[in-house]
Amino acid sequence: MKVNPQSFFKFCSGHVPLLRQLAESGDEISEADARRVIRANLEPGDELPETTWRRLKELQILIPIEPASDFNYLAEPVARLLAYLYDEAQAATPEIVRGYIESLTVTGKQLARAIETDDLGLLRLAMDEIQRTLRRVQTDLDETHRCILAEVSRYKTERRTVPVREKFRRIVHWMERYVDPMVDIVRPDGPLRATFDETERLLHRARDHGLFNDLPALERSFRQLRLVQRHALRVFQQCRRELQPLYESLRRSSFIAEGAALALEQLQREGSAGWAEVHAATVCSLRWQNVPGDAAIERTLRNVAEHRPEPAPVLALSAEEAAPADYLRRLWLDALPSEARASLPLTDLLDWLVQPSPKRDTADTLAGFSRLVFDPAFEATFTEDEPQEYRTANGVLEAPPVRLARA
Repeated sequence: MKVNPQSFFKFCSGHVPLLRQLAESGDEISEADARRVIRANLEPGDELPETTWRRLKELQILIPIEPASDFNYLAEPVARLLAYLYDEAQAATPEIVRGYIESLTVTGKQLARAIETDDLGLLRLAMDEIQRTLRRVQTDLDETHRCILAEVSRYKTERRTVPVREKFRRIVHWMERYVDPMVDIVRPDGPLRATFDETERLLHRARDHGLFNDLPALERSFRQLRLVQRHALRVFQQCRRELQPLYESLRRSSFIAEGAALALEQLQREGSAGWAEVHAATVCSLRWQNVPGDAAIERTLRNVAEHRPEPAPVLALSAEEAAPADYLRRLWLDALPSEARASLPLTDLLDWLVQPSPKRDTADTLAGFSRLVFDPAFEATFTEDEPQEYRTANGVLEAPPVRLARA
């Protein structure tokens, strides 16, 4: 045990403002600065500053940069704990995520070697490393998402206090440094999906091989792989939707500001002669007012007199539209369990499905077959008899008979 957990958390609970200020003080904290912060956060009845300083060192909250150095830094686990408690996320760079992908690739090679050599110990180590890496990927993606949303909120609250060019530079930094590279990594045809698919294939191979029988751990890994893939793509698509409108508006504002600066610079350098013709927007207004002539009046009257009225359209309010085919298919699928229950037991389920006239097409027949086979109220038995041919409206199915009985 590195330090006593009870002493550590008891000290932290009594010195929350001190720890918060130490976390905000920077990367390096001298002993003099630390003692000054301790004295600034003392309250009546607290321990002596020397005792607090000694406890900070004993509990390894402050760690020397090098032996016998007067400069210290806040321990990284403590800094991460404070960041977690105060919801202060740190964005993960694309290089970090690519490192996780490379780590999963190397772990996948170890997993494949463990399966080939029937090495259960190596396989367990690889499984644990895969789960740790997936948790880190998900945590870093969530923190990056929170950082980008915080940047969007900061932009909206600092609308008038920060220059347009500075805000544009910040939004461009987040778009080009984080969002666009991350989308390239997590898109469906990107390296993250390829690595996850290969990892999932190796896990299926380990399960089918029978070497690793911890099925809950395997299912947990499968679930994490699918969850992280969907979550990563959804997160960065949402970040792009949040940042893109700000990027476009700031881009236009930046172009306008840059053009105005160039125009004013030319006005100051060359004077006003010819400046308005080049930079000012010309506004023209031309109005014509004439009394209509006899020919125009005659043409207008003739158009009115010769106009042929058209009957008003008639709306067929009483006509009934035919029911949509998808709706009828849904009704048929919903009614299948009750119809099958009335015909139980069925010795050949596919034959029973293709008998009604008019015949259903292949897709509908297979949908009905799946609906009954996976219904918990029935028990389907796949026989080993000779395959039979079942003709549908647009094809032929070939399969052994399937018996259906009540569960």
